[in-house]
Amino acid sequence: MQTYLKTLLLITLSLLILSCSKEVLPQINTAEELDASLQKSYEKSNFGGFSVAVIKNGEVAFQKSYGKANIEKNIDLTNEMSMNIASISKVFIGVSLVKAIEDGYFTLETPINSILPFEVNNPNSTQPILIKHLITHTSGIKDDEAVYFQNYSILEGETTSTKGAQRMINELGIQANGNMLSLEDFMKSYLSTAGNLYNSSNFVNAPTGTEYSYSNIGSALAAYLIEIVTKTPFDIYSKQVIFEPLQMSHTAWRKSELNAELVSTQFFDAETPLPAYTMATYPDGALLTSIEDMTVFMQEMIKAKIGQSSLLLSKESYQLLFDKKLEIRPNGIPDKEDNYGVFWLWSKNGRIGHTGGDIGTTAFFGFDATTQSGSIVLINSNVEESGELSLEVLSEIVNAYKSFEAAN
Repeated sequence: MQTYLKTLLLITLSLLILSCSKEVLPQINTAEELDASLQKSYEKSNFGGFSVAVIKNGEVAFQKSYGKANIEKNIDLTNEMSMNIASISKVFIGVSLVKAIEDGYFTLETPINSILPFEVNNPNSTQPILIKHLITHTSGIKDDEAVYFQNYSILEGETTSTKGAQRMINELGIQANGNMLSLEDFMKSYLSTAGNLYNSSNFVNAPTGTEYSYSNIGSALAAYLIEIVTKTPFDIYSKQVIFEPLQMSHTAWRKSELNAELVSTQFFDAETPLPAYTMATYPDGALLTSIEDMTVFMQEMIKAKIGQSSLLLSKESYQLLFDKKLEIRPNGIPDKEDNYGVFWLWSKNGRIGHTGGDIGTTAFFGFDATTQSGSIVLINSNVEESGELSLEVLSEIVNAYKSFEAAN
Protein backbone atom coordinates (compact mmCIF):
# COMPACT_ATOMS: atom_id res chain seq x y z
CA MET A 1 0.00 0.00 0.00
CA GLN A 2 1.31 3.46 -0.88
CA THR A 3 1.75 6.12 1.77
CA TYR A 4 -1.10 7.90 0.07
CA LEU A 5 -2.52 9.88 2.96
CA LYS A 6 0.89 11.37 3.70
CA THR A 7 1.25 12.28 0.02
CA LEU A 8 -2.13 14.02 0.05
CA LEU A 9 -1.18 16.00 3.14
CA LEU A 10 2.10 17.02 1.53
CA ILE A 11 0.29 18.20 -1.59
CA THR A 12 -2.13 20.13 0.59
CA LEU A 13 0.78 21.72 2.43
CA SER A 14 2.42 22.54 -0.92
CA LEU A 15 -0.74 24.34 -1.95
CA LEU A 16 -0.72 26.30 1.30
CA ILE A 17 2.92 27.23 0.76
CA LEU A 18 2.13 28.38 -2.77
CA SER A 19 -0.61 30.59 -1.41
CA CYS A 20 1.83 32.19 1.02
CA SER A 21 4.78 32.58 -1.34
CA LYS A 22 6.49 35.94 -1.77
CA GLU A 23 7.60 35.38 -5.37
CA VAL A 24 6.95 38.04 -8.00
CA LEU A 25 3.43 37.47 -9.34
CA PRO A 26 2.30 37.86 -12.94
CA GLN A 27 0.60 41.19 -13.53
CA ILE A 28 -3.10 40.38 -13.82
CA ASN A 29 -5.35 43.38 -13.34
CA THR A 30 -8.66 42.43 -14.92
CA ALA A 31 -11.10 39.54 -14.86
CA GLU A 32 -10.49 39.09 -18.60
CA GLU A 33 -6.76 38.70 -18.06
CA LEU A 34 -7.35 36.22 -15.24
CA ASP A 35 -9.76 34.24 -17.41
CA ALA A 36 -7.21 34.02 -20.24
CA SER A 37 -4.46 32.93 -17.85
CA LEU A 38 -6.59 30.22 -16.23
CA GLN A 39 -7.75 28.93 -19.61
CA LYS A 40 -4.11 28.51 -20.69
CA SER A 41 -3.35 26.71 -17.43
CA TYR A 42 -6.24 24.34 -17.96
CA GLU A 43 -5.19 23.55 -21.55
CA LYS A 44 -1.71 22.47 -20.45
CA SER A 45 -2.95 20.55 -17.40
CA ASN A 46 -4.00 16.95 -16.99
CA PHE A 47 -6.91 17.87 -14.71
CA GLY A 48 -10.51 17.00 -15.41
CA GLY A 49 -11.41 20.56 -14.53
CA PHE A 50 -11.32 23.26 -11.86
CA SER A 51 -13.29 26.22 -10.53
CA VAL A 52 -11.90 29.52 -9.28
CA ALA A 53 -13.50 32.40 -7.39
CA VAL A 54 -12.01 35.67 -6.19
CA ILE A 55 -13.59 38.10 -3.73
CA LYS A 56 -12.36 41.70 -3.57
CA ASN A 57 -13.64 44.26 -1.08
CA GLY A 58 -16.28 41.76 0.00
CA GLU A 59 -17.75 41.41 -3.50
CA VAL A 60 -17.46 38.63 -6.08
CA ALA A 61 -14.88 39.85 -8.59
CA PHE A 62 -14.42 36.57 -10.47
CA GLN A 63 -16.05 33.16 -10.62
CA LYS A 64 -15.56 30.66 -13.43
CA SER A 65 -15.09 26.95 -14.11
CA TYR A 66 -12.81 25.28 -16.64
CA GLY A 67 -12.69 21.83 -18.20
CA LYS A 68 -15.01 18.89 -17.72
CA ALA A 69 -17.21 17.41 -15.04
CA ASN A 70 -17.47 14.23 -17.09
CA ILE A 71 -14.99 13.68 -19.91
CA GLU A 72 -16.58 10.49 -21.26
CA LYS A 73 -19.94 12.24 -21.69
CA ASN A 74 -18.35 15.58 -22.66
CA ILE A 75 -20.09 17.46 -19.83
CA ASP A 76 -18.57 20.83 -19.00
CA LEU A 77 -17.79 21.78 -15.42
CA THR A 78 -19.98 24.73 -14.38
CA ASN A 79 -20.10 27.02 -11.36
CA GLU A 80 -23.15 25.27 -9.92
CA MET A 81 -21.64 21.79 -10.07
CA SER A 82 -20.64 20.17 -6.80
CA MET A 83 -17.36 18.41 -6.13
CA ASN A 84 -15.55 17.09 -3.08
CA ILE A 85 -13.57 19.67 -1.09
CA ALA A 86 -11.73 17.20 1.16
CA SER A 87 -10.37 18.75 4.38
CA ILE A 88 -11.93 22.15 3.78
CA SER A 89 -14.94 20.27 5.18
CA LYS A 90 -13.37 20.80 8.61
CA VAL A 91 -14.24 24.51 8.69
CA PHE A 92 -17.90 23.42 8.62
CA ILE A 93 -17.25 21.24 11.66
CA GLY A 94 -15.85 24.39 13.22
CA VAL A 95 -18.93 26.52 12.57
CA SER A 96 -21.22 23.72 13.76
CA LEU A 97 -19.18 23.18 16.92
CA VAL A 98 -19.26 26.86 17.85
CA LYS A 99 -23.02 26.88 17.27
CA ALA A 100 -23.30 24.03 19.78
CA ILE A 101 -21.15 26.04 22.21
CA GLU A 102 -23.37 29.08 21.67
CA ASP A 103 -26.40 26.93 22.52
CA GLY A 104 -24.80 25.87 25.80
CA TYR A 105 -24.00 22.22 25.11
CA PHE A 106 -20.31 22.41 26.04
CA THR A 107 -17.23 24.68 25.97
CA LEU A 108 -13.77 24.33 24.48
CA GLU A 109 -12.57 23.33 27.97
CA THR A 110 -15.02 20.42 28.24
CA PRO A 111 -13.34 16.99 28.58
CA ILE A 112 -14.52 14.76 25.75
CA ASN A 113 -15.06 11.88 28.19
CA SER A 114 -17.77 13.88 29.93
CA ILE A 115 -19.77 13.59 26.67
CA LEU A 116 -18.75 10.30 25.07
CA PRO A 117 -20.56 7.02 25.86
CA PHE A 118 -17.11 5.35 25.94
CA GLU A 119 -13.74 6.58 27.18
CA VAL A 120 -10.98 7.96 24.97
CA ASN A 121 -7.60 8.48 26.62
CA ASN A 122 -4.16 9.18 25.25
CA PRO A 123 -2.16 6.25 26.70
CA ASN A 124 0.93 8.47 26.75
CA SER A 125 -0.60 11.23 28.86
CA THR A 126 -2.36 11.83 32.14
CA GLN A 127 -3.92 15.02 30.72
CA PRO A 128 -7.55 14.48 29.62
CA ILE A 129 -8.41 15.32 26.04
CA LEU A 130 -10.45 18.53 25.91
CA ILE A 131 -12.46 19.81 22.96
CA LYS A 132 -9.88 22.56 22.47
CA HIS A 133 -7.31 19.86 21.74
CA LEU A 134 -9.40 18.40 18.92
CA ILE A 135 -9.87 21.73 17.17
CA THR A 136 -6.12 22.49 17.17
CA HIS A 137 -4.93 18.95 16.29
CA THR A 138 -3.14 18.60 19.65
CA SER A 139 -5.31 15.85 21.14
CA GLY A 140 -2.70 13.17 20.53
CA ILE A 141 -5.04 11.23 18.22
CA LYS A 142 -3.13 10.03 15.18
CA ASP A 143 -4.41 8.68 11.86
CA ASP A 144 -3.25 5.16 10.99
CA GLU A 145 -3.28 5.25 7.19
CA ALA A 146 -4.01 1.56 6.70
CA VAL A 147 -6.96 1.72 9.08
CA TYR A 148 -8.13 5.13 7.91
CA PHE A 149 -8.66 4.02 4.31
CA GLN A 150 -10.64 1.02 5.54
CA ASN A 151 -13.31 3.52 6.54
CA TYR A 152 -13.72 4.62 2.88
CA SER A 153 -16.16 2.88 0.56
CA ILE A 154 -17.10 3.23 -3.08
CA LEU A 155 -20.82 3.93 -3.24
CA GLU A 156 -23.18 1.11 -4.05
CA GLY A 157 -24.07 1.06 -7.75
CA GLU A 158 -20.80 2.64 -8.90
CA THR A 159 -18.71 0.79 -11.50
CA THR A 160 -15.72 -0.86 -9.85
CA SER A 161 -14.02 -2.44 -12.87
CA THR A 162 -12.38 0.76 -14.12
CA LYS A 163 -8.70 1.56 -13.73
CA GLY A 164 -9.43 4.27 -11.17
CA ALA A 165 -11.71 2.06 -9.09
CA GLN A 166 -9.23 -0.80 -9.12
CA ARG A 167 -6.46 1.49 -7.92
CA MET A 168 -8.65 2.61 -5.04
CA ILE A 169 -9.46 -0.99 -4.11
CA ASN A 170 -6.07 -2.62 -4.64
CA GLU A 171 -3.65 0.15 -3.66
CA LEU A 172 -5.58 1.83 -0.88
CA GLY A 173 -7.71 -1.01 0.48
CA ILE A 174 -10.95 0.90 -0.02
CA GLN A 175 -14.15 -1.12 0.23
CA ALA A 176 -16.25 -1.56 -2.89
CA ASN A 177 -19.64 -2.57 -1.52
CA GLY A 178 -20.99 0.70 -0.16
CA ASN A 179 -20.90 -0.68 3.38
CA MET A 180 -19.05 1.01 6.21
CA LEU A 181 -19.23 1.60 9.92
CA SER A 182 -21.33 4.46 11.23
CA LEU A 183 -19.47 7.53 12.54
CA GLU A 184 -20.22 6.38 16.10
CA ASP A 185 -19.06 2.81 15.53
CA PHE A 186 -15.84 3.87 13.82
CA MET A 187 -14.98 6.24 16.67
CA LYS A 188 -15.58 3.54 19.26
CA SER A 189 -13.68 0.92 17.29
CA TYR A 190 -10.62 3.13 16.71
CA LEU A 191 -10.41 5.09 19.97
CA SER A 192 -11.83 2.87 22.71
CA THR A 193 -9.52 0.27 24.21
CA ALA A 194 -12.30 -2.26 23.64
CA GLY A 195 -12.48 -1.45 19.91
CA ASN A 196 -11.43 -3.81 17.13
CA LEU A 197 -9.30 -1.11 15.49
CA TYR A 198 -7.72 0.16 18.70
CA ASN A 199 -3.98 0.32 19.10
CA SER A 200 -1.86 2.46 21.38
CA SER A 201 -0.09 3.64 18.22
CA ASN A 202 -3.33 5.44 17.33
CA PHE A 203 -1.95 8.17 19.61
CA VAL A 204 1.27 10.17 19.49
CA ASN A 205 3.93 9.42 22.06
CA ALA A 206 3.61 12.77 23.83
CA PRO A 207 1.42 14.39 26.47
CA THR A 208 -1.92 15.71 25.29
CA GLY A 209 -1.73 19.35 24.19
CA THR A 210 2.01 19.37 23.48
CA GLU A 211 2.32 17.72 20.06
CA TYR A 212 0.72 18.81 16.79
CA SER A 213 -0.54 15.85 14.77
CA TYR A 214 -3.01 16.67 12.02
CA SER A 215 -5.84 14.22 12.57
CA ASN A 216 -8.82 13.53 10.35
CA ILE A 217 -10.13 11.09 12.93
CA GLY A 218 -9.79 13.62 15.74
CA SER A 219 -11.72 16.12 13.62
CA ALA A 220 -14.50 13.64 12.94
CA LEU A 221 -14.63 12.92 16.68
CA ALA A 222 -15.54 16.58 17.23
CA ALA A 223 -18.45 16.16 14.82
CA TYR A 224 -19.53 13.04 16.70
CA LEU A 225 -19.58 15.02 19.95
CA ILE A 226 -21.95 17.48 18.29
CA GLU A 227 -24.21 14.56 17.33
CA ILE A 228 -24.31 13.35 20.92
CA VAL A 229 -25.14 16.63 22.62
CA THR A 230 -27.62 17.89 20.02
CA LYS A 231 -29.20 14.46 19.49
CA THR A 232 -29.06 15.22 15.76
CA PRO A 233 -26.91 13.49 13.10
CA PHE A 234 -24.08 15.79 12.13
CA ASP A 235 -25.06 15.98 8.46
CA ILE A 236 -28.55 17.16 9.41
CA TYR A 237 -27.31 19.55 12.10
CA SER A 238 -24.79 21.26 9.80
CA LYS A 239 -27.42 21.56 7.11
CA GLN A 240 -29.79 23.23 9.55
CA VAL A 241 -27.27 25.68 11.01
CA ILE A 242 -25.16 26.48 7.89
CA PHE A 243 -26.36 25.28 4.50
CA GLU A 244 -30.02 26.23 4.79
CA PRO A 245 -29.50 29.74 6.26
CA LEU A 246 -26.95 30.50 3.52
CA GLN A 247 -29.12 28.83 0.83
CA MET A 248 -26.23 26.58 -0.18
CA SER A 249 -28.45 24.39 -2.35
CA HIS A 250 -25.58 22.58 -4.08
CA THR A 251 -23.95 21.47 -0.83
CA ALA A 252 -24.41 18.13 0.94
CA TRP A 253 -22.46 15.42 2.72
CA ARG A 254 -23.93 12.71 0.48
CA LYS A 255 -24.21 12.53 -3.29
CA SER A 256 -27.72 11.06 -2.98
CA GLU A 257 -28.94 14.40 -1.58
CA LEU A 258 -27.88 16.31 -4.72
CA ASN A 259 -28.97 16.35 -8.35
CA ALA A 260 -26.61 13.72 -9.80
CA GLU A 261 -26.36 15.69 -13.06
CA LEU A 262 -24.82 18.57 -11.12
CA VAL A 263 -22.15 16.53 -9.33
CA SER A 264 -18.74 16.42 -10.99
CA THR A 265 -16.81 13.21 -11.48
CA GLN A 266 -13.55 13.15 -9.54
CA PHE A 267 -10.35 12.10 -11.34
CA PHE A 268 -6.90 10.81 -10.53
CA ASP A 269 -6.07 12.59 -13.79
CA ALA A 270 -8.02 13.40 -16.96
CA GLU A 271 -7.59 9.83 -18.22
CA THR A 272 -8.60 8.17 -14.96
CA PRO A 273 -12.11 8.96 -13.67
CA LEU A 274 -13.05 7.66 -10.25
CA PRO A 275 -16.22 6.17 -8.80
CA ALA A 276 -18.04 8.22 -6.16
CA TYR A 277 -17.08 7.31 -2.60
CA THR A 278 -17.59 8.37 1.00
CA MET A 279 -16.27 7.41 4.41
CA ALA A 280 -17.44 6.65 7.94
CA THR A 281 -15.58 9.75 9.14
CA TYR A 282 -17.36 11.85 6.50
CA PRO A 283 -17.28 15.17 8.44
CA ASP A 284 -13.49 15.32 8.13
CA GLY A 285 -13.47 15.45 4.33
CA ALA A 286 -16.52 14.32 2.36
CA LEU A 287 -18.43 17.55 1.75
CA LEU A 288 -19.69 18.08 -1.79
CA THR A 289 -20.21 21.69 -2.80
CA SER A 290 -19.95 24.12 -5.70
CA ILE A 291 -17.83 27.19 -6.32
CA GLU A 292 -21.04 29.22 -6.17
CA ASP A 293 -21.90 27.96 -2.69
CA MET A 294 -18.34 28.28 -1.41
CA THR A 295 -18.23 31.88 -2.61
CA VAL A 296 -21.40 32.64 -0.64
CA PHE A 297 -19.85 30.95 2.40
CA MET A 298 -16.62 32.95 2.08
CA GLN A 299 -18.49 36.24 1.81
CA GLU A 300 -20.37 35.40 4.99
CA MET A 301 -17.15 34.44 6.79
CA ILE A 302 -15.45 37.69 5.77
CA LYS A 303 -18.39 39.74 7.03
CA ALA A 304 -18.45 37.68 10.22
CA LYS A 305 -14.72 38.13 10.85
CA ILE A 306 -15.02 41.94 10.69
CA GLY A 307 -18.12 41.96 12.90
CA GLN A 308 -20.68 42.76 10.20
CA SER A 309 -22.82 39.62 10.42
CA SER A 310 -24.65 37.49 12.94
CA LEU A 311 -26.50 35.30 10.45
CA LEU A 312 -25.17 31.91 11.58
CA LEU A 313 -23.64 32.81 14.94
CA SER A 314 -23.62 35.74 17.31
CA LYS A 315 -20.78 38.21 16.86
CA GLU A 316 -19.18 36.86 20.04
CA SER A 317 -19.39 33.30 18.74
CA TYR A 318 -17.86 34.30 15.43
CA GLN A 319 -14.97 35.80 17.39
CA LEU A 320 -14.59 32.47 19.21
CA LEU A 321 -14.60 30.65 15.86
CA PHE A 322 -11.72 32.63 14.42
CA ASP A 323 -9.61 33.73 17.40
CA LYS A 324 -6.23 32.02 17.68
CA LYS A 325 -6.35 29.19 20.21
CA LEU A 326 -2.74 28.04 20.52
CA GLU A 327 -1.07 29.91 23.36
CA ILE A 328 2.15 27.94 22.99
CA ARG A 329 3.40 26.71 19.62
CA PRO A 330 3.28 22.89 19.81
CA ASN A 331 5.97 20.55 18.55
CA GLY A 332 5.43 19.37 14.99
CA ILE A 333 3.37 22.24 13.62
CA PRO A 334 4.52 23.17 10.07
CA ASP A 335 6.57 26.34 9.74
CA LYS A 336 4.06 28.01 7.40
CA GLU A 337 1.19 27.57 9.86
CA ASP A 338 0.77 30.29 12.45
CA ASN A 339 -2.15 29.17 14.61
CA TYR A 340 -5.65 27.67 14.69
CA GLY A 341 -9.10 28.99 15.40
CA VAL A 342 -11.81 26.35 15.71
CA PHE A 343 -10.47 24.19 12.88
CA TRP A 344 -9.70 27.39 10.93
CA LEU A 345 -6.03 27.56 9.98
CA TRP A 346 -4.14 30.84 10.26
CA SER A 347 -1.17 31.04 7.89
CA LYS A 348 1.77 33.28 8.67
CA ASN A 349 0.80 35.78 5.98
CA GLY A 350 -2.37 36.65 7.92
CA ARG A 351 -4.83 34.67 5.82
CA ILE A 352 -7.33 32.30 7.38
CA GLY A 353 -8.97 29.26 5.82
CA HIS A 354 -8.09 25.68 5.01
CA THR A 355 -6.70 23.46 2.29
CA GLY A 356 -7.93 20.09 1.07
CA GLY A 357 -6.50 17.04 -0.65
CA ASP A 358 -8.05 13.60 -1.06
CA ILE A 359 -8.65 10.95 -3.71
CA GLY A 360 -9.57 12.93 -6.84
CA THR A 361 -9.59 16.40 -5.31
CA THR A 362 -7.34 19.33 -4.46
CA ALA A 363 -8.68 22.57 -3.03
CA PHE A 364 -7.79 25.84 -1.33
CA PHE A 365 -9.97 28.32 0.56
CA GLY A 366 -8.52 31.39 2.22
CA PHE A 367 -9.22 35.05 2.90
CA ASP A 368 -7.73 38.20 4.41
CA ALA A 369 -10.32 39.97 6.53
CA THR A 370 -8.36 43.22 6.65
CA THR A 371 -8.76 43.68 2.88
CA GLN A 372 -12.05 41.74 2.68
CA SER A 373 -10.55 39.68 -0.10
CA GLY A 374 -10.12 35.97 -0.68
CA SER A 375 -9.77 33.21 -3.21
CA ILE A 376 -11.05 29.69 -3.75
CA VAL A 377 -9.89 26.96 -6.12
CA LEU A 378 -11.59 23.57 -6.39
CA ILE A 379 -9.88 20.99 -8.62
CA ASN A 380 -11.70 17.74 -9.42
CA SER A 381 -8.39 15.87 -9.80
CA ASN A 382 -5.28 14.77 -7.90
CA VAL A 383 -2.52 17.32 -8.38
CA GLU A 384 0.32 14.85 -7.91
CA GLU A 385 -0.79 12.40 -10.62
CA SER A 386 1.06 14.25 -13.40
CA GLY A 387 4.12 15.07 -11.34
CA GLU A 388 6.02 18.29 -11.94
CA LEU A 389 3.69 19.45 -14.71
CA SER A 390 0.67 19.48 -12.41
CA LEU A 391 2.58 21.29 -9.67
CA GLU A 392 3.69 23.85 -12.26
CA VAL A 393 0.10 24.33 -13.43
CA LEU A 394 -1.11 24.58 -9.85
CA SER A 395 1.49 27.26 -9.19
CA GLU A 396 0.31 29.18 -12.28
CA ILE A 397 -3.33 29.01 -11.14
CA VAL A 398 -2.56 30.14 -7.59
CA ASN A 399 -0.24 32.93 -8.65
CA ALA A 400 -2.73 34.16 -11.25
CA TYR A 401 -5.65 34.54 -8.88
CA LYS A 402 -3.38 35.94 -6.16
CA SER A 403 -2.24 38.65 -8.57
CA PHE A 404 -5.81 39.52 -9.54
CA GLU A 405 -6.93 39.54 -5.90
CA ALA A 406 -4.13 41.97 -5.02
CA ALA A 407 -4.69 44.30 -7.99
CA ASN A 408 -6.48 47.60 -7.36
